[in-house]
Amino acid sequence: LHILFNNQLEISALWKMRNYNGMEVLETHKKTPELPEKARSIIASLSLSTDDYKAIGDLMASSFEAGLKASGGPKPAVKMLCSYVTKLPAGSETGDYLALDLGGTNYRVLLVRLRGSDQEPEILEDVYAVPQELMLGDGAALFTFIAGTLRDFLQANQLSAGPDGERLKLGFTFSFPVEQHGLSSGSLIMWTKGFAAKGVVGHDVCKLLQEAIDKAALPIVCVALVNDTVGTLASCALEDPRCQIAAIVGTGSNAAYVERRSSMERYSDSLAGVSDGGPDGPVVVNTEWGNFGADGCLDRFQTDFDREIDKKSLNPGFQVFEKLISGMYLGEIVRLAIKSLVDDGIIFGGRMPESLVQPMTFLTKYLSEIERDPPKHYYSTDQLLTVDLGLKLVHPIEAVIVRSICEAVSTRSAFLVATGIASLLKRIKPSGHVTVGIDGSLFKFHPHFPERMTRKVQELCPDYEFTLKLSEDGSGKGAAAIAALV
Repeated sequence: LHILFNNQLEISALWKMRNYNGMEVLETHKKTPELPEKARSIIASLSLSTDDYKAIGDLMASSFEAGLKASGGPKPAVKMLCSYVTKLPAGSETGDYLALDLGGTNYRVLLVRLRGSDQEPEILEDVYAVPQELMLGDGAALFTFIAGTLRDFLQANQLSAGPDGERLKLGFTFSFPVEQHGLSSGSLIMWTKGFAAKGVVGHDVCKLLQEAIDKAALPIVCVALVNDTVGTLASCALEDPRCQIAAIVGTGSNAAYVERRSSMERYSDSLAGVSDGGPDGPVVVNTEWGNFGADGCLDRFQTDFDREIDKKSLNPGFQVFEKLISGMYLGEIVRLAIKSLVDDGIIFGGRMPESLVQPMTFLTKYLSEIERDPPKHYYSTDQLLTVDLGLKLVHPIEAVIVRSICEAVSTRSAFLVATGIASLLKRIKPSGHVTVGIDGSLFKFHPHFPERMTRKVQELCPDYEFTLKLSEDGSGKGAAAIAALV
């Protein structure tokens, strides 16, 4: 196992290391018998066994297969959506391409200048805010506003049509639930994130955008509707053509990978017109793996804290896997574990710190800060509890307990993501080395997340060679790279 830091984080995991002695239970847990019994019980409940991860991997494989084959009947928990992306960048692409990244109250417009092999793309971008009245008003007015900012962007960067009148190609990352009908076609299922613009649900968002662009007489053509995880795969492939899998592990979580078209029975008709590559040609699948477990298959692996989070969430019973692994929830799992110990009078004198009374107040970034210290050192834990969270005095054993809970929660998350990656590796059965592009704050900022992921994938997939590689800005650079292939 080696780790390289050179502008990008890269972890190579070549399974020549069959004697690697990774441990399921953290050293801290094994050598602290002084921990109260309930604390040890909570930590144990958050620490799954090797057999558990193997069982979860088998369940994921079955869910992937069910999603690919689903037609009528009950909808599968893991949707396995067709992206209609049938080829990935090779790194040799050149030219100017636009990307529009709309996923919240702020959105980005980017110019990505691809300069061929061994050269980093040049990226220019501007960020725009969507006025509240447009988020809730008429959908046509929303897209007219976006077209207006596209005009401003073209003017600011002196962009125009090509010498023969060819329009600038645009990749559109639209981070809302969409039913995709083709590479440049998809209908909005429902608005989220505070949007409720009228006349958009059920309509083709690419068509609405293109109509606004044409009305403004801009030399732009929207050629691709891109999911951000699919974009992460394209962004990574732009630098490393061996990339066949990508995942996002941040506030939410998802994965995409390269599948054989013949395996996508549900999309056989819509893919029939794609000529390049034949029936066994590649197509990128957007797994939507965050909803894995919505059918109840993960129930036996959940703790009481997981069940409480799910029950009080905006979507109980859904996105079960995401609630076990993503940055939105890890801090709250830790807070609930701490609260359980406080309620039993085991830590903090039986009084919950005022700063932690409300849900979601133990931030996921605290896990990274606490675990940045060397093993069995608690400087950061003590500082966070006293300075950030306002405790006047922290007993050494309380610091050990809090750090141990954080380690258990983040390790479980990393191992579960790794289990998903391992399931996808087994599915594609690569003959050579595979690069896995990873984006998201947990992989990027947590000091041990990449190493833990690597270790678990090695354990579950001893026959495959792989690299986990930080791959950023799939919604920008990746979307533009896909546009370059059209």
